[in-house]
Amino acid sequence: MVAIEPRATSSASMLRSPRLLLLSLIILGAFTFIYTRSQYHIPSLPHSVLPSSLDVNAPSTTSTQGKPPAGSSADVRNTTLGFERVFVINLPERHDKLDAFSLAASLTDFTYDVVNGIRGDTVVNKTLPALDGLPVGSRIVRDRISTALVLEDDSDWDVRFKDQLADFATGSRYISGTSTKPRSPYGDDWDLLWLGHCSAQQNPSDQRRFVIQNDDTVPPINHRINFNTVPDLTQLGYDNSTRIVFRANDGVCLYSYALSYRGAQKVLRWQNNVKKFHPIDIGIGYQCRDDPNFKCIAVFPQMVDSHKAAGRQSRDSDIGSYDPNQVREKGYTYNIVRSTRLNIDNLMTPGPNMALEDQWTDLPQMTGPRRTRFD
Repeated sequence: MVAIEPRATSSASMLRSPRLLLLSLIILGAFTFIYTRSQYHIPSLPHSVLPSSLDVNAPSTTSTQGKPPAGSSADVRNTTLGFERVFVINLPERHDKLDAFSLAASLTDFTYDVVNGIRGDTVVNKTLPALDGLPVGSRIVRDRISTALVLEDDSDWDVRFKDQLADFATGSRYISGTSTKPRSPYGDDWDLLWLGHCSAQQNPSDQRRFVIQNDDTVPPINHRINFNTVPDLTQLGYDNSTRIVFRANDGVCLYSYALSYRGAQKVLRWQNNVKKFHPIDIGIGYQCRDDPNFKCIAVFPQMVDSHKAAGRQSRDSDIGSYDPNQVREKGYTYNIVRSTRLNIDNLMTPGPNMALEDQWTDLPQMTGPRRTRFD
């Protein structure tokens, strides 16, 4: 018997054999991936440790009266909240604000992309009176994004944000007149959704409302802060645990809003034709009021507001100046019952006994599920 020794394969011979080289690279890559995963495992957000109102797969707890519009709100529970993209506006030098936003977003299970904000003092005068501060509009049009939610980097929302959005989406489809199954859970015939504002008025030519009653995410009227006056919903025949979705006529503040692709086109067209400069939120409000083809849908009480963190007040805003010696002992957010920012520590220690804190102790007691109807 003749023994045959195995022939050694040199690296040079491997290079001369493309198939062998490719096979070797595949094996090496697979081994590297498996080894890296075993050494550095990054877990995804475990739904099982979240309270039901934070679980993206939690069933609806809303009872609806009347025939709902076509479509489903289920997609609002995905990681882009039912939109194609989510953007946060952030000045590059304010990494502190972006860090805090990142933590809040991760703990309520959504992802986002960053769009750099623009400082007012860097805007060239010759570009006025175009609206300043809407870089995301150009991004939506350039990248042909169907829908995008926009948040400021200091914005805050209730830990039950996805529950709120599920009801809002039903209302948006109703107000926008959705009659066939839409591509977006918010409907396909809207330009702007105004989720975070400090004032919004209803369009007098459209008095329809989507009404959400018995809503424990609604702040009591004595804890609501609004520009000018705080609307009293009892004057409309509702109690003050009610939230309404409606066609907007005007508004102030842009803590959070969504634009459709069509809406972003209209905003860019409008801002390049206005004859007088306005801050971005005022300009958007005027467009909702004066352009009959610009469909704005808003919610009151608002679902997103600006957070004021504990610590030096000079960190609050990049508009205006603050005394660097003024220190805030406790953070707060207007109009948000169960603030995500104020529950960060609780959300980071999840479990069956996790306690989430409300901002106020004098909240009315709710019995039964939320109830919705179409007015």
